[in-house]
Amino acid sequence: MKKDIFLATKKNIIFISTSVVFACLIVFAIITHGLYSSKVLDNVDHQLLEQQKFLIEQPFTLNSELSLDEANFIPYENQLEGEDKIDALSKPEDQKEIQHENFDDKQKGKPKRIPPNLIVIIYNNNNFEVMSKNLYFSEDDLPVLPTSAEDEIATLTSNGYSFRSIVINNGDYKIQVLANIDAEVSSLNRLRTSIVVSLVILIIVAIILSTYLASRVIKPIREAYEKQVYFVQDASHEMRTPLAVIKGKLELLAHSWGDTIDDHFEHISKMMSEVRGLEKLNSDLLLLSKEDLDLAVNITNFKLDDFIDDLSEFYVDLAEIKEKNFKVVKPKEEIFVQWDYDKIKRSTVILIENAFKYTGENGEITLSIYDMNKYIKIAVKDNGVGIKEEEQKRIFDRFYRSEAVRGQNISGTGIGLSLLKSISKNFGIKLKVNSEYGVGSEFILIIPKIIK
Repeated sequence: MKKDIFLATKKNIIFISTSVVFACLIVFAIITHGLYSSKVLDNVDHQLLEQQKFLIEQPFTLNSELSLDEANFIPYENQLEGEDKIDALSKPEDQKEIQHENFDDKQKGKPKRIPPNLIVIIYNNNNFEVMSKNLYFSEDDLPVLPTSAEDEIATLTSNGYSFRSIVINNGDYKIQVLANIDAEVSSLNRLRTSIVVSLVILIIVAIILSTYLASRVIKPIREAYEKQVYFVQDASHEMRTPLAVIKGKLELLAHSWGDTIDDHFEHISKMMSEVRGLEKLNSDLLLLSKEDLDLAVNITNFKLDDFIDDLSEFYVDLAEIKEKNFKVVKPKEEIFVQWDYDKIKRSTVILIENAFKYTGENGEITLSIYDMNKYIKIAVKDNGVGIKEEEQKRIFDRFYRSEAVRGQNISGTGIGLSLLKSISKNFGIKLKVNSEYGVGSEFILIIPKIIK
């Protein structure tokens, strides 16, 4: 099984991405929880502070008349137990009327009422006097407030219920004001549960997305690495043959003591030929590296017809020598283009030379140029060996040559199409290939008339 050398990198990307997302979610959850917790009790605390202000504005005494919502208070002697207490709550008209003198604050002829969600318990010299109606406390089960409640609002838990409370001292009277906050506590607990569930779901989603994105990030790196591996393999293969020839000839010469140069001129000539091939290979690689860096661009304006004549003149004569049919199809009207003359010519020459190289005797090669409004279409078609479908994806890789071509001992370095692809990329040229093995190939260049 082939080892995935990028697996560790992929795992690191997933881990780092998920960790960053998790950290952001934790910070967001803490801020959300903190803001909600600090605001959820604001209304309750505001009511308690209003009651505090209201109850300490003047001296406090008790009398027999209650103007503050008389039906809302249960006097000491009317404390009931069990079901009688429930009945008493539903029959306020049976309650003894008790009035607090300082509750004689009326607005528009009506007594000022304590909000029904507040519980007021009044002590006189630490002795219970009166308590507002509620279902939480009785005379025998009064709340014990923390000492901190005398200075500020405090939270109290009693009989499984939660309250916000404050103690108001007014003369001999101590007034406890409480508000049940079970609804607020419940909403806060639901928020915590929602945050935890959301974090779990979002972390799972983050892991899935991180895995997907890591694969996308690794993909071009993996492709570049694989191309590099192929490049080294193909380059080694291309250089192995000439080096083997040179080595063999040199070993032969080393064992030929006393022979003259004329005796081994053929061997020396073969070595020189292989050296020239290596020089050409090195020159092509240097040229390719320059194209990759997009160097030395020289855009000029010229006639397309002059370009075609200059390009095709040599290959018309070459076709006669090699007994091949070379045909040129070009537009009749005069067309001007703004191209890098040398590089566009080099691109077209690469295609024409390949067509000659891979086409046998009496083969047909056609160079066609068409005017396509803002573009010029250059097509080079032959009826040579063609390219297998599975090999068409790699023909633009550096040094790549198919096994069929290598088997036929056709010369070449595998650099030409790679150079063509680099030039096409730099100048915005669209490159298309149509080929069928054993039938022939057609390479198409679609070039803007004005290259910027």
